[in-house]
Amino acid sequence: MRPLDPQDRDAPLSVFADPQGFWDHLGSARAEEYAQEEILPITAVPTPRAQDPEPASIAPSAVARDDIYTERLEDTLQPLDVAQVVLSAGNSTAASVSALATAQIPDAGFAMAADPAPRPDDHRRPRRTRLADGRLSYRLQRIWLTPLYRALLKFGLPAVAVLAGIAVYFSDEANRQTVLAAYDTAYSAFVDRPEFMVTTVRWPDVAPELDAALQDRLNLDLPQSSFRLDLDALRLEVEALDWVRSADLRLLSDGVLAVSLIERVPAILWRSESGLELLDDEGIRVALVTNRAVRSDLPLIAGAGAAEHIREALDLFEAATPLGPRVRGLVRVGERRWDVVLDRDQRIRLPETGALAALERVMALEQAQDLLTRDLLVADLRNPSRPVLQISPSAMETLKDIRSQSSEAR
Repeated sequence: MRPLDPQDRDAPLSVFADPQGFWDHLGSARAEEYAQEEILPITAVPTPRAQDPEPASIAPSAVARDDIYTERLEDTLQPLDVAQVVLSAGNSTAASVSALATAQIPDAGFAMAADPAPRPDDHRRPRRTRLADGRLSYRLQRIWLTPLYRALLKFGLPAVAVLAGIAVYFSDEANRQTVLAAYDTAYSAFVDRPEFMVTTVRWPDVAPELDAALQDRLNLDLPQSSFRLDLDALRLEVEALDWVRSADLRLLSDGVLAVSLIERVPAILWRSESGLELLDDEGIRVALVTNRAVRSDLPLIAGAGAAEHIREALDLFEAATPLGPRVRGLVRVGERRWDVVLDRDQRIRLPETGALAALERVMALEQAQDLLTRDLLVADLRNPSRPVLQISPSAMETLKDIRSQSSEAR
């Protein structure tokens, strides 16, 4: 260690210390801590090197830092003016060690002290107890530094305490009833305000049958708060009517519940086992009718399973438009194919597949040769490659006469 300059009186001790000597001291302090944790045995105090001169020949201002050591790390961290050092003198006498320890360093302004006395609590507390306390403190610090445990302590425990208090409070039936009563009172005071009341239900002009059905479905107890009306449930009830394709309910500002409707348009009349039904173009029932004259403008279909093939039936009616009023209707046979029924008990039997193409061929023959105006009963096109025509008995007799006359002429 170099002599101290008066200007360096306030400088830290580490400025004058030899780096190698500092690390030697730190190693000895670590060894003591490891010994306390039962990692390494307690090491002896380091002895001075053999080449070092005798302590008596060394001036106090030139004491080497390698010969200065402390037993505890906390003694090294003391302020500069009260730092205590212990000089190891090898084989020197106790008197020289004591004289050197108490010697004053004139340039540095601090005194060298002897080996610090052991702390009082080190003798009162057993070594095993001190080790257990150190480990417990270390583990508690590690737990506290873990983010998860810290979050649980800061937020989890208060939340659990609050929830536990709420659970204890609501475990009493009287408390639950009191809270529910207070909630109902506050809710009713808010939703039953005059600006939220519905006084009228309005819908556009519709058919008389649909108007009566709407009045029955929308028979609400008015005035009523709009918060107490389930508009989705009311819309489903309106759409359940046969005449309604879709509905929309809206609340207006003047206390009016407006109902907008899209009605189903009857497209065909189906004669089923239950009677006559009006169907739209999707095969959904619109209404029941008592007789054919109610909607004589609509085409007629019959047979089981005819309602599932409304699109095909409408295409066949469109292809038979040149026949006009002669078309009586379509009959579904065996739930597989169609027969076109005409007046004068004529019938066109169509195949299961390609029925529209087969009917168009018949319409072409009708326009070219007046096929259906003749004395014909059945035009069987179930086998498109081999059509069969069935004529009436009188036409058959006439045909036989014509053939016999032609044979006699030969």
